[in-house]
Amino acid sequence: MIRTGGSAKAMLCQACRTRASGVPSGYLTAEGAFITYHLDEIERLLQNEADRAAQDNPLARIMSWDRGAGRLALTTTTEHLAARLGHALQKAFDGSVTYGFSHENKVARVTWRRD
Repeated sequence: MIRTGGSAKAMLCQACRTRASGVPSGYLTAEGAFITYHLDEIERLLQNEADRAAQDNPLARIMSWDRGAGRLALTTTTEHLAARLGHALQKAFDGSVTYGFSHENKVARVTWRRD
């Protein structure tokens, strides 16, 4: 016999909990004069790549964007997404990219630069 008298409990998915906690697992920094003139293209590329990544892993999301003069920084819910975004920038616009991983904390720091 199945009982159905309880009410449904609303819950947040893991990606939303990570976003709400404010503790990212990936950091991507894009620097250089190239960004000043191509910011819209870069942002569109990064958002499209993040959308594609979310199809493979729904937990992979961009948490925040920070725009500055010749600089774009964003945080991600997974370290793999930050690495994927850095690779997409290098593939689309050349430049140089460096990857730093902390396997103990599951954090990635990716820096892409083009002048």
